[in-house]
Amino acid sequence: MPHALIVEDDPNSLSGLNAIVAADGFSVDTAASLAEARAALTRFIPDVVLIDLNLPDGSGLDLLHNLPAQPDGVVPVIVMTGNATVESAIEGLRHGIWDYLLKPVNIPRLRSLLARIPRPYELTEEVQALRASLRRLGRFGPIIGRSDAIQHVYDAIERLAPTESAVLICGEAGTGKEIAARTLHEMSRRRKGPFVVFDCRAFARDGGGIERGLDSMLFGQESAIPSIERREPGLFEQAAGGTLFLDEIADLPLPQQEALLRALDSQTYMRVGGNNQVSVDCRIVAATRKPARDAVAQGVLREDLWLRLDAASIALPPLRERDDDAVLLAEALVDELNREINASGLATVNKRIGPNLVRECLTYDWPGNVRELHERVRRAYNASGEIVDSLRADETNGSGGRRLNGGSVQVTVGTPLSDVEDLLIRATLDAVGGTRHRAATLLGISPKTLYNKLQRMKMA
Repeated sequence: MPHALIVEDDPNSLSGLNAIVAADGFSVDTAASLAEARAALTRFIPDVVLIDLNLPDGSGLDLLHNLPAQPDGVVPVIVMTGNATVESAIEGLRHGIWDYLLKPVNIPRLRSLLARIPRPYELTEEVQALRASLRRLGRFGPIIGRSDAIQHVYDAIERLAPTESAVLICGEAGTGKEIAARTLHEMSRRRKGPFVVFDCRAFARDGGGIERGLDSMLFGQESAIPSIERREPGLFEQAAGGTLFLDEIADLPLPQQEALLRALDSQTYMRVGGNNQVSVDCRIVAATRKPARDAVAQGVLREDLWLRLDAASIALPPLRERDDDAVLLAEALVDELNREINASGLATVNKRIGPNLVRECLTYDWPGNVRELHERVRRAYNASGEIVDSLRADETNGSGGRRLNGGSVQVTVGTPLSDVEDLLIRATLDAVGGTRHRAATLLGISPKTLYNKLQRMKMA
C-alpha cells in the first residue's frame, strides 16, 4: 500500500489526520517536528507528505530539501496552514509543493488529493503496459528490435536490472554490449548514479609492466606516508552509486581478474598504498566478445570469475539471427540523421529508406552486426537523395564493396504462375537462410500466408 508521512505538532490534528489517511488505504508515519520528520525519511521514501507550514523548529517548506527522489518523480507534498497568503503560496510553489490545505482541513478535499496518489501496484501495471507497448513497436530503452531473439534480451535485462548482481554480457563484436549495459543501468535503482566505462583492451595493447598501474586505475591510490595526504580515486570510486562497465573482460590481465573477483566476493577493496578496506558501492557489468567457455579454455579468463559472473548473464544475438530487426535499425538511424540535420538549421530533410534497401537489409548476413549496419546506412544516407535505396549508394559501381547475398530467378515465358511462385518462394528462402519470417517480409505476404503456401508445396 502507499505510504504517507504526516508532520504536525498539534496532537489532536495529528490524530485526526492519521485516522483519515489510514482509512483511505495508506500506511502512516507521523512526526511532530522537522527533526523527527528528517529521521523518518532516513527509514523510508513516502508516497505523499502532509506537513504543517509552522513547526516548532522551522518552516515546513524546509523539509523539501530533504525529500529523496522517487524513481518516477518528486514526492507530492501537501502543506497545511491556518494563515495562507499569496506570498506563502508563491513561495511554496517555487519550492515545488503539490498543494495547500487550509486549516481546519477540508476532509473531502484532502481525500480527493489522496485519491490522486498512484498506488504502487497501479504504477507497476502502468509501467509494464507501457513497456509491453514499446516492445511491440520495437523499442526497449535505447535498444531497437522486436524479433524473438531480442525479446529474450529484453526479458533478461528486465529481470536483472532491479537486482545488485554483477552481470556478464556476451556477444559478437558490434552486437551492442555497451548499449545493453547502459540499458541495464538506466532500469536499475542506480540509474541516477554514474555509468563508467573501462575498455580492458586499452591496457592489453600496451604490453607488460602495467599491472601496478592497472591496480591503481581500478582501485585508486593513496600515499603510504601518513603525513602526506594524497588520494587518487580509481574506477570503483568514480562509479560509486552507479555502474562500472568492464568491456572485454577476457583482456584484463589475470592478476586483476583475481583482484576483481575478491572485490566482488568481499564487497571491499584496498587502494594501492592504502591500509584501509573500502566498501564497494558500484555494480559491475562485464562484457566479452569471446565465448566465455572458449576464453576459459584458452586461459585468458579465470574460471572462478566466469562462474561468478555467469550466474547473471545476458547473451546478445548476432544481427543475422534477428529476423527483420535490421530494417527497424536502418529506419531508426535514418530518422535520427534527419533530426540531426533539421536541428542544425542548415537544411530541412525527410529522407526515408526505399524497398531495395529493405531487401538488402534482410538478405545481408551482417558479419559486423549492428555496428556495421550503422556504418553502412550512414554512408548510404550521405550519398543518397530523398530515398536511401541501397547500402551501396556510396560506391561508384556495384563491385566496390562486400557483395550482398542477393539472388535471381530466371523464368521462361509460358511458365505456369504456380510454378513461378514456387520458384520464387524457394529462392527467397535460400537467400535468407531458411528464415520464414524474413522470407515473408521480402515476398510481401504474412508469415501465415507463407506457411500455407509451404504446406501446399509440402515444405512446411
